Amino acid sequence: MPLFRQDFAVKISRSVGIASPCAVIHTKAMYKSIILLLVVFSSSLATAQNMPELSASKQALINQAKTWVAQQTQLDQDQVEVSATDRRLKIPLCDSVFNISFSYPTSQESIRVSCPSTGWQVFVGIKLIKNTAGLAFKADLPAGQILSPSDVKLVRITTLIQGLVREKIALENMSLSKPVVAGDLVLQQYLIETVVVFQLKKDILAGEFVKLADIQRVRKSLPSTSVSQRFPSRLLSQSTAARDLRSGITLSRDDLKVKHTIMVSNKMIARGQKLSSANATLKAFYGALPSDALLADSGISQMEAIRTIRPGQPIRASDLRPAALVRKGDMVMLSIEKGSLTINIPMLALEKGQLDQQITLLNPESNEQVRAIVTGPRKAGVL
Repeated sequence: MPLFRQDFAVKISRSVGIASPCAVIHTKAMYKSIILLLVVFSSSLATAQNMPELSASKQALINQAKTWVAQQTQLDQDQVEVSATDRRLKIPLCDSVFNISFSYPTSQESIRVSCPSTGWQVFVGIKLIKNTAGLAFKADLPAGQILSPSDVKLVRITTLIQGLVREKIALENMSLSKPVVAGDLVLQQYLIETVVVFQLKKDILAGEFVKLADIQRVRKSLPSTSVSQRFPSRLLSQSTAARDLRSGITLSRDDLKVKHTIMVSNKMIARGQKLSSANATLKAFYGALPSDALLADSGISQMEAIRTIRPGQPIRASDLRPAALVRKGDMVMLSIEKGSLTINIPMLALEKGQLDQQITLLNPESNEQVRAIVTGPRKAGVL
């Protein structure tokens, strides 16, 4: 040590002598440097001592365990970590290959290692680092950006990340809920569903037809659209404008009078009057459709109006009731069946009746009254 200090003093503190008036100052600088070197040396030595030196038997166990686990899980050996480096774990020599199996059939978190020749065994924890595929953004993108497969790239991930998007097909019809920067992983929470809406390419006056050539399809994020703006394109077929519409607006249902084919009165139908092809017909109707509007003409001949229906007015189920097929004073043909024989007798109706309703009939010749059931216009059958 004296020689080391003297040599160090020559280099660091220039000349150091007993008679030198600056000996104390130079010596302090020299001691500080020596102490610093000793601290660094001691730290390195302590670090080396803390790192356990693996025995040959422990290294053999780790190597065999990595090989076996990698084969069982179809992973690379560098993706398998074996928790056997603790110096408190002593591995005795084994003159044969270790027997290795998973500790539990349903878990891959630990293995059972045993030496066949001695019967020694130990349970050792393992960790599997499974590389997985994920997507990352190629460039900075703003919120609301409609995404496409070209906006992302495939990357390898070594940790489990909740909500990671792995397939480019998952980006179909999606937009961004927040801005992202290049390299950010694509997470499910960043994605918002998009819908197609329709924008006008020209001005359209009220009552004019809205043609498919007059619109363009635009994809927008779902939250940025209203329910009335989300409708199928078939509604545009032969629809008319409900008001004057300007170019560039996003169409909504309220902007359109959609074409419907319904029953419409073509002349005044008075209260109590029966419907027929003479006063009602199927026609195109544009506008808000009553919920109970008649969409077919079947059965209207058996219905009558319960209120006056103006010409051109949609005919609603609430405007009608079943018509009386027999009225008081009508001559009704009463059918009586006896085996294969049917007898028809003309009878006088004493009251009106609808289909399947019971009424009283009078035989004009005998003045006998009978109860019968209405089966059709001015027709009845015996009970």
